[in-house]
Amino acid sequence: MTRELYKKLAAGCGALALAGTMTSSANAFDEVNWVWNADVVTTVETSAVAITELAPTGLNQAENEQETRGNISSTSDVNAFSVTPDANLTSPSLATDLGRIETSAQAMGNSASISSDVQINYDSSQIFGGVDPETFGTVTAESSALTITNAAVDTSATAVANNLTVDLDYATSDDAIAIGNNVQSAMADVTATSTADTVSIAGFTGLGALPDPVVSSSSTAVGNNFSVNVQQAEPPVVDPLPQPPI
Repeated sequence: MTRELYKKLAAGCGALALAGTMTSSANAFDEVNWVWNADVVTTVETSAVAITELAPTGLNQAENEQETRGNISSTSDVNAFSVTPDANLTSPSLATDLGRIETSAQAMGNSASISSDVQINYDSSQIFGGVDPETFGTVTAESSALTITNAAVDTSATAVANNLTVDLDYATSDDAIAIGNNVQSAMADVTATSTADTVSIAGFTGLGALPDPVVSSSSTAVGNNFSVNVQQAEPPVVDPLPQPPI
């Protein structure tokens, strides 16, 4: 093979190779098949550290132990009460001539209240029952208003075996701490009864204008009651400085 023929053949092969490359490039993305298999494992670890530093300005520490054995009762009764409007009044006034009766009865076994404006730590135990530790005691409250004429009636009865109230009105956030332990045990029959019967009003008009009901009767019986209230105290009211006259 002469040198000239070799050069021509080499040039022809290069041209064919270039043409094949151009054809493949033109058809490279006419069809794509892509298969992806992957196992992904993700591990997330989060940790948080909070450090609170407080400097209470004081401490109210209390221990409360109460034990009551026996029966407790409270009774309030109003019977046969009547108001006669002034005969000289052509239209009796509800505000001045309509009578009003308020009767209430409260019976309480054990009751405690703790209040402070600085940190409170308390331990409380309240036990109520019969004279014999294995028997039941009774807490009974009865309130009644019977046969009432020309008077609004409000009667209520409340009976509670054990009650604890804790109030913290803190002045600064450093004193917003209340830590306590409360144990209440009641072996008792707790009963509250409020009765309003035979209440009548005659000779008055405009009863619908009264701000309160003409007859209100309520009763509450509780074995154990526990309340904790923590809130920021209202800032004191400061009178503004007097302004000099103009």
